[in-house]
Amino acid sequence: MKPVIYFDWDGTLADSMNLCFEEVRVTLERMGLSPRTDEQIRRCNGPAFDACVEILDVPRELAKDFLRVRQETELDIIESQQRLFPGVAEMVASLRQVADLAIVSNGMPEYIRRSLRVTGLEGQFVRWEAFRPGRTKTEALARMLEEMKPRAACMVGDCVGDIEAGKANGLYTLGAGYGYGTPEERRAADAVACSVKELEETLREWAISHTNEQEVLT
Repeated sequence: MKPVIYFDWDGTLADSMNLCFEEVRVTLERMGLSPRTDEQIRRCNGPAFDACVEILDVPRELAKDFLRVRQETELDIIESQQRLFPGVAEMVASLRQVADLAIVSNGMPEYIRRSLRVTGLEGQFVRWEAFRPGRTKTEALARMLEEMKPRAACMVGDCVGDIEAGKANGLYTLGAGYGYGTPEERRAADAVACSVKELEETLREWAISHTNEQEVLT
């Protein structure tokens, strides 16, 4: 059994900040709401989808409509706006040789499904979990671990929620230092990779070492 690498999506594999800015800008326009600051919009890329209501100070009575329109807008423009960080496709192809790969994300299910197709990564992951109302990323990862039962696993992400999810589930954690989170958010990670290439090298070394350990044990 190969070790399993669990990836966050936005800010770790997908360079989706342009998509986030455009979908929020268009959603605000469609609903007749005033523009928000770049910092507010930037903070919407990564947390659970409904967290953007508070971040953007959307009136409570408009929250449900805002989330619906944002999701519709996201799917409308994903074909033209979604992209990977340079080198991610090559990294995924390389790591599949030594590990099973999975995604645990705060993105909505259809967003992840379409993103994988648009970026050419469809079929490269053995499993993915998207956002479900009322469930944290820590809980989503715990469910995946319970169902997959890997002998060895690690969690990779750029933000504090990713690192906390991995730590809470007893996993080795690796911070994507090139992503959208801050150095402070990644401070608790076991290690930080400052580039996609460094991330690939670190994960290959981790996967091979844990494969060898399993072979010794068996």
